[in-house]
Amino acid sequence: MRELLVRTVSGLLYVALIVFSACWSQPSFLIVLFVFSTLALIEFQKLIKHKSPVSFLLFGLLTYQFYKQNVHPTLHYGLLILTLLTSLYLTYCLLKDVNYPSAPFQRGGLTFFYLIGSAYFILATTSLSGADNNLITLIMFALIWTNNSLAYVFGKRLGKTLLFPSISPKKTWEGFWGGGLSCLAISFLLMLLNTGLEKWIFPLLAIVIVLTATIGDLIQSKFKREALVKDSGSLIPGHGGFFDRMDSVLYTAPFIYLVFKISEYVS
Repeated sequence: MRELLVRTVSGLLYVALIVFSACWSQPSFLIVLFVFSTLALIEFQKLIKHKSPVSFLLFGLLTYQFYKQNVHPTLHYGLLILTLLTSLYLTYCLLKDVNYPSAPFQRGGLTFFYLIGSAYFILATTSLSGADNNLITLIMFALIWTNNSLAYVFGKRLGKTLLFPSISPKKTWEGFWGGGLSCLAISFLLMLLNTGLEKWIFPLLAIVIVLTATIGDLIQSKFKREALVKDSGSLIPGHGGFFDRMDSVLYTAPFIYLVFKISEYVS
């Protein structure tokens, strides 16, 4: 009971910081996302045993240039492509049960094109057109939280069939479908709101998020399994570290950004 209380309080504080900063102003939201992502980056580098201050300098520079709207389109879309390809490669390693690359330059590539690239596109979702006040980013977070939280609840109550036993012995198909259908239900409720977004985009986002949030969590579990650790850190009581808390949104953000850019082109 005490563990559940600690987990709930720390989780609500994490959510409150994100929501409050997003509603306050874009600069405050970017600062919170940058700090959380930097903490996740620290934990990720420890996890893969890659110590490099260059990673933090590059992420800081990218964030500053994004805030100043000075990121060149070639760099921006080039990074999107490489980040997506890296994420798909990690998915391939997950599904084929192949160890992640461990050579120094490969670990550097994973740090930049997986962690930093993904974190950058969390920031980039705040610049997507169609809604104001960081609404698209908040919707992305809300749907991920719904999927993950309800998957945990349904898995805890009804889970019997393991989803990916070699990587995560607690994830079940019952939890996956419970979280996924709950996420889809919330997306239909969002269609009733006057958000300025096309109605059809919400169920599409839910479907993408159910898949990417689950894969992102499993990829992070594989990183931890290969590093022989339970959690990536201990900064969030009951949840582990910031990489533990952000694994789903890190994997999801580039795909959500791509969905919106494709929808803009189609429209």
